[in-house]
Amino acid sequence: MAHPSIPEPPGFGDLSPLEQLEDLQGLWDRVIDAGTEIPVPESHLRLAEERLAAYRRDPQQARSAYEVLDRLQPRAE
Repeated sequence: MAHPSIPEPPGFGDLSPLEQLEDLQGLWDRVIDAGTEIPVPESHLRLAEERLAAYRRDPQQARSAYEVLDRLQPRAE
């Protein structure tokens, strides 16, 4: 999927990755707080419909969010 080219704000590249993420989160919060409706791409809707249909066909294959998060956690050695 191609992403539009957005010019980097002045000074953004000088920030640490954490600071960049915090800035992005702040911008996202401003958009949401303004009540702006965010369109959902058709591809996302299709994927959600496919996954719901798969769940309805075989609910036993579903995993809880806790199980998924546990699987994603790095193992301590």
